[in-house]
Amino acid sequence: MTDLANTITSLDRIVGAVLVVLAVTAQMLWMGRATVVLGVGMVVAYLLWVGGRWNNDPTAVLPAYLLAIAVQCLHFTEEFVTGFQRRFPRLIGAEWSDARFLAFNLVWLAIFVLAALGVHRRARLAYLAVLFLALAGGVANGAGHLLLSAVLGGYFPGAATAPLCLLLGVVLLARLFRKARTRQATAFE
Repeated sequence: MTDLANTITSLDRIVGAVLVVLAVTAQMLWMGRATVVLGVGMVVAYLLWVGGRWNNDPTAVLPAYLLAIAVQCLHFTEEFVTGFQRRFPRLIGAEWSDARFLAFNLVWLAIFVLAALGVHRRARLAYLAVLFLALAGGVANGAGHLLLSAVLGGYFPGAATAPLCLLLGVVLLARLFRKARTRQATAFE
């Protein structure tokens, strides 16, 4: 039986909040203001993690999550090869080196992979990373690339795989929340 209540303890909330503050601060210091949207995504993910009734059944969540990580790897590869790390920061007057962009993405990919192990073990804190990948790495990232391409009137680095990011973000959110609602409804009947 899946624990639908996802009882987040006070310690969970504190640890999660500290991790969010550390991650948002590190992103801003490391990559600059270009990561503001990621920071907002992390805060929203935290709020959903604390207040939502997400499905913590690994068999429902893990396949979509692993596929989302694979798509993120493909997307990052497209970004790197097509020069996203040079074009995007210039839009806001910033600059990233290839090495900085590579390290930043590899750190996040490592966090996502470690969170997959946590999902497998039903660690509540792991779902904070899952929600962040679905929202920021999936929906916001995918939509953002498509919007940039539309506004700039042509291909923007990362746009080819952006629809996959968007799709997997939506699928992952559906897996996280749809099944939990369905099972809740049957629990009260």
